[in-house]
Amino acid sequence: MKPIAVDVEAELDGPIDLVWAILTDWERQGEWMLEASDFVVVSPNREGVGVEAEATVTIGGISTRDRVRVDVWDPPSHLGIEHLGWVGGRGDLRMSQLPGGRTKLEWREELRPPLGPLGAIGLRLFRPLMRRVFERDARVLAEVVRRAAEGRYP
Repeated sequence: MKPIAVDVEAELDGPIDLVWAILTDWERQGEWMLEASDFVVVSPNREGVGVEAEATVTIGGISTRDRVRVDVWDPPSHLGIEHLGWVGGRGDLRMSQLPGGRTKLEWREELRPPLGPLGAIGLRLFRPLMRRVFERDARVLAEVVRRAAEGRYP
């Protein structure tokens, strides 16, 4: 089954190292990824390839427990994760430094639906909603980064 892809870009008002630190602050991801909650690192390591974490994800009234595993760790420019839960696939967050201490974020999610053709139809119907959710997440992340650049993020 071909994955459903959602691409989001954002310019963030903070340096790339700060953006990386916020993205990999696992338990606090729910502060900007508003459809997710209850983040828990379940691997013994917290950095590098192999980090595993779980969170409850709710989109369109459907909730699932999503487990992810880091498969690309290239600080501060590329964080790649595999989705190991009910909806499989991967996410890639690529960052590049822009002039003036800003960071460009390119976020791509490629999701594989469960339940064969029926799941593929459902996930395709949910794609516009997922795009809006991820675009909102990028806007919230931009605000978190801005506050952190001002010294208002622990």
